[in-house]
Amino acid sequence: MLIMNLQDNFRDESTGLRINFGVLTREFGVEVSQGPRYTEDIEWMRNIPIIGEDYLRGGTYTRALMTGLYNTLQVVIIGLIFATILGIFVGIGLLSGNWLVQNVSMVYVEIFRNTPLLVQLFLIYGVWTRILPGVRQSIELPASIYLNNRGLNYPAVSATDTFTPFFALSLIGFVLGIFLWVRRLRIQEETGQPANTLTYFSASFFGFMFVGLIIALVLGDLPLQTESPETLEELRFNFERGASLTSEFMSLTVTLILYTSAFIADIVRAGILSVPKGQIEAARASGLTGSQTLRLVILPQALRLIIPPLTNQYLNLSKNSSLAIAVGYVDLFNVSNIATNQSGQAVVFFAVVLLIYLALSLLISLFMNIFNRSMQLQTR
Repeated sequence: MLIMNLQDNFRDESTGLRINFGVLTREFGVEVSQGPRYTEDIEWMRNIPIIGEDYLRGGTYTRALMTGLYNTLQVVIIGLIFATILGIFVGIGLLSGNWLVQNVSMVYVEIFRNTPLLVQLFLIYGVWTRILPGVRQSIELPASIYLNNRGLNYPAVSATDTFTPFFALSLIGFVLGIFLWVRRLRIQEETGQPANTLTYFSASFFGFMFVGLIIALVLGDLPLQTESPETLEELRFNFERGASLTSEFMSLTVTLILYTSAFIADIVRAGILSVPKGQIEAARASGLTGSQTLRLVILPQALRLIIPPLTNQYLNLSKNSSLAIAVGYVDLFNVSNIATNQSGQAVVFFAVVLLIYLALSLLISLFMNIFNRSMQLQTR
């Protein structure tokens, strides 16, 4: 009965629930205030249908959703990287022999793990927008970086006409370096000789990168150019040059990093404690230092237990990014809400958002499962 009632409502145009995916090609009518910007110097980007003109803003509903997806991915990728790094260091700190490091790490984990994420987000956003100075009184950091209550302004990096050969050779060097890395590991397993994987990878990657740089200089320009923001003396009302990260983006990303890293730290601590003490004692008896024991003996074995729960935290971070609407950051979920209010096609846009978040979660799970499988012990 419920299903039949829903079908009748979806078919009846008078209810306003009739599903019409053609709305995705209609004009959005609202300029998305945050999103990527592409300069006219990179002409090939204008030929990509999703990007189109200089700004990936406004346009159709599809383009607006792509802008929201870009903003979401920006938060998720940066959050995953820095939450992992911070979580590893805090997790190691929880087992440190230093009293201060251990207790500071413990307080950090207990505070961020046991307080609601939304409360942390409001607190950090409030601190950022109310305590930091205005644009004209920005805190000047090294390398022409300015911090203020509107966000972070920093030099913009853009590609020149010589970027293509530089990037192509760098990519070749990277792929070759990965091949040499795997090859040297196999040789080490077969012969017992040191693999020196980092040496071979660095020689390949930086060697090809250097050749690409030389070619770019021969062609007449560096592959990348920078544009610094105005100095405080030149500043009028707002920064017009350079690049910027809004206070909404910074608050959301920092909150997700701090919150997720607290859980990752506990996972890392549990993984390290799972390594048999005999392994650690054997490493010390072999003359390995504390850092060598951690890097060569403890962490490789702990990873086998760390990766599965770590995957769950990665999935949580990607889904928690939808809290961006609480501070006004224009992510995928925020754009879908605006589109729903304008078009009335709630089913269409919620279905699109659901499928995108599902695809993102499956993609994260796929990569983490592949990584987990590569870390498992190989038995004959």
